[in-house]
Formats: sequence, structure tokens, C-alpha cells
Amino acid sequence: MMKLIREDLSMLPAWVGLNERTVSFFEWLTDGEAAPWKCGDAFLIKVRQRKDYFLYIGCGKGNVLEIGENLIFVGMFRWKDCGLYDIKEPLRKLLRIPDEFDFPGKADARKEAGEIANRKAFLLITRDWDAILQEARREKKQMIPKITRSEIQKQAKEYDQAGKTEEEIRFQPEVPVSQYFSDHCYLLFLDNKEWVAERIARQWVLENAAYISRQRTWYGCIRNEFREIKKAAERRKQ
Repeated sequence: MMKLIREDLSMLPAWVGLNERTVSFFEWLTDGEAAPWKCGDAFLIKVRQRKDYFLYIGCGKGNVLEIGENLIFVGMFRWKDCGLYDIKEPLRKLLRIPDEFDFPGKADARKEAGEIANRKAFLLITRDWDAILQEARREKKQMIPKITRSEIQKQAKEYDQAGKTEEEIRFQPEVPVSQYFSDHCYLLFLDNKEWVAERIARQWVLENAAYISRQRTWYGCIRNEFREIKKAAERRKQ
């Protein structure tokens, strides 16, 4: 096992040098061996996932890990930045890491992925919509919304009264990223955020092409009515 020296700690994340346990823990993470790490009455196990490790904690008797006992997921270690992710309380407590040390988690990544995916989806349905329709192959009757002129007029008036601009009257996609954000997807996202978010956005757009088409038509009709309201207001000023 590689032993860290003081000079090493200055180039590593701050959590590594917190105490003797965190130093020993990091040495175990990076030693290339598969053996569990014993700390007090607990054992930590590292399970390789692509280039990284999922971390699990279990109990044992003496120096023997009881395999039959339930193992609890307590976090993830990434080689790319030597960072800890999704750290759970049992590991934080075992390593004596203070609460003020904040570690990124899956929820943070999922939120970021959602923001990127929404932007990607918007581009797909504005810039590449014809190609999406060809690939999705939905029936024409599924693509057309059931709307009335009175509904359109009512909504356009509400936008006008709210001080909206024409540019704001458009369908804004909200991709339900959590449906696609598996642990594997999470790991991929940490390495290539834009690519993964775009893949999620594209899959969602293809699966919901009919719904999106109806929304595009709905907002398009409202924009047209909104323009007429603005034109009428200008004529009254003359």
C-alpha cells in the first residue's frame, strides 16, 4: 500500500488530510487491491464501476467480514478528481469528517443534468424538429391539439395583461431527468455532462413527439393571437 507524505497531501482534496483515518482510507482506495478495509468494527468494500468505486460498509467479527450481513452503500470514489461523492452518514461518521465538509451527490448532478437537458430539448424542438418528426413517426391525428379560438384568445389576453413579450410565448420543455438518471447514467454524466444530457433530452423528445407537437401548435396559435392584440392596440393609438 502506498503511504502518503506531507507533500502529497497538498496536492489532494482537503478531506484526505483531515485525520489519520482519512489518510489511511485514501491509501486503501488507491492501492489497487480488492481486499476490504477494516476500521474499528466496520469493514469497507470497494466495488469497481468503470474507472471508479462504489463504497459499501459492513460489519464483522474480529478480522472477518460477515458476507451474509447486509452491505450498505455509503458513497463513491472517483479517480478523475480523487473526490468522494454521495457520501452517507455512516461513512462520514466512520472517517470523522465534520459536517461542514460538503460532498457533491447524485441529487446535485441530477439537477444540473435537468437544466442542461431542458436547453438541449429546446434546441431539438426548434432547430431539428423536422428530423425529430421523421424519426418519431407518430400518427398525424396524435400531433394536432383539440383547441378552440376562445381558449386561444383568453390565453393571449392573459399574456398581454401580464406584460409578456412574444418571445416568451413558446413551449419550454421540462425533461423528467430522474426517469433516465440511473447509477450508470450518473457516472457517465460526471465524465461528459453535455453529451449525457443531450442523449437524455433526445430520448425524451422522441418518446413525447406527439405531446410536444401539440404544445408547439398551441403556443403558436397563442402567439398569432397575441400579435393581433398588439396590432389592435397600436391602431388605437394612431
